[in-house]
Amino acid sequence: MKFLSLSAIAVFGALLCSPQTAWAQYQRSITNTGFESNDPQGAGPPNWQPFPDSAVPGWLSTTGVIELWDSNFQGVTSYQGVVHAELNAHSPGALYQEVCLVNGDVFNWTFAHRARTGGPLIQNVTFEIANSAGTTIQVLGSQASLVPQGWNLNSASGVSYNGPSGVQRVQFRTTDPGSYGNFLDGITIILTPFLEFDDSAGSGSESVPDANLPSIVVSGDVVTAFDVVVNITGGTATLGADYTTPNGAATFNVTVPVGNYVQGLIPLGITISDDAEVESTESIQMSITPVPASYTITSSTTCGGSGQANASYNIIDNDSRVTMNKQWIGAVVGDDATITVSNSGSVVDTLNSDAGSANEIDTDATPTPVVFGDTLDFAETLAGTNVANYVSSLACTGAADTNLADGLTIATGETAISCTYTNTRSGLAVVKTVEVVSDGVSLTDPKAIAGATIRYCILTTNIGQTTAQSLTATDPLPPDVTYVPGSMRSGTSCAGAVTPEDDDDTGADESDPFGISIAGATVTGIATSLAPGNAFAIVFEAVVD
Repeated sequence: MKFLSLSAIAVFGALLCSPQTAWAQYQRSITNTGFESNDPQGAGPPNWQPFPDSAVPGWLSTTGVIELWDSNFQGVTSYQGVVHAELNAHSPGALYQEVCLVNGDVFNWTFAHRARTGGPLIQNVTFEIANSAGTTIQVLGSQASLVPQGWNLNSASGVSYNGPSGVQRVQFRTTDPGSYGNFLDGITIILTPFLEFDDSAGSGSESVPDANLPSIVVSGDVVTAFDVVVNITGGTATLGADYTTPNGAATFNVTVPVGNYVQGLIPLGITISDDAEVESTESIQMSITPVPASYTITSSTTCGGSGQANASYNIIDNDSRVTMNKQWIGAVVGDDATITVSNSGSVVDTLNSDAGSANEIDTDATPTPVVFGDTLDFAETLAGTNVANYVSSLACTGAADTNLADGLTIATGETAISCTYTNTRSGLAVVKTVEVVSDGVSLTDPKAIAGATIRYCILTTNIGQTTAQSLTATDPLPPDVTYVPGSMRSGTSCAGAVTPEDDDDTGADESDPFGISIAGATVTGIATSLAPGNAFAIVFEAVVD
């Protein structure tokens, strides 16, 4: 019988209330096999300590308590490392770990067992599989040790599990009475690792060499590295052009290094090639070849579930093309323009256009290669003498981005974009004419002599291809003439200027549809708009001083 101090009992009670460790999905391997994760009573001379099973990584106990000893406490040297466990902590019970097993699993194991002085002369442990209620499913092995013998090593290999698939207890159990006895240490339990593809289907842009590629997910203790055989079984992607494998062949090996894995991911080593071709989505189909001696293909998330032995991957093309066009409207033959396309500040394409006819359209014979996510900037340069003669506009089809002021951003899936610079000829022609109406001397051939009345006409014609907006025409009178009040007329031609206009710049006459006014010696005419080919005439009279 063991006795605890009140302080030790208080600590022990508090530890029993702490939460148990939560395991991800399911456990496939035995962990903390030498009980080295805990240090009984901490630093100092060798000692012992009862732990609640929630405080001992990996292990659970049917009594809720796991008793651990430092090596050399009471003269007992650990079989392995510096800590070992006593199975009879306060009463007979079992230490176990909950592990996913499938029918037909093959066990290889070793464990060290030792009888403790003070307990029965012969102390017994049973190594077995039990269900969640503790009912024995299959006895794997047993060990009886005499107190004087010290440590006994128990081992076996190739023992098949014949129980149902599922999460079961892998446990060491004793029925020996009392609280003295059955030391355990140096436990090694080897099960074939589980593996499968982590995803049955994936996809990624060809711009990222390994984006979202399937991996092999491994669960279990790998004590010797092994190779997983992977086969490319089909798909529309071309090996060597669209992707590569580690050895360049359709069948290749993926090495799983030594380690204790809980849903560990091992990359396949496939690399996606980023070409410049505009292509449809291409696929890779692959499978894992079963090798029962090295691994078992089964679910990594559901114990006993079917494993994903097949996977597919779609390579999403990231390439696009942008075609530049130049549309002339009403151009003067021979006018020139140069369009440049820049990507990240560097010019990537140039289109030179010469107006061979008034409404010519030129198309770049070599579209600009770009990739999704690129932002292109466009610029146009007209010959210096033509800059003022054209109104320019830019528009693109096949692209969602319509705000081209900050560049054209290529969105995923936009593979054929066409951008057009349209240059529409604009311009106004202004002609001023003067005639002598009368001079008080000659009725047939009046001259611009003192006292003669003269008539002015200022004719503004839209010779461009676009409607001119908010036109204003001004004309300062010569210093040797005096305006004739009330003589202003407007119209669409000099001869047809018959609409009376008053001298001020207010009133309905300013928009009927034209307006004329005089301030000081300056005549001003206004027109809200003037369509292509239309004209606006300002007519008024003055007397020669």
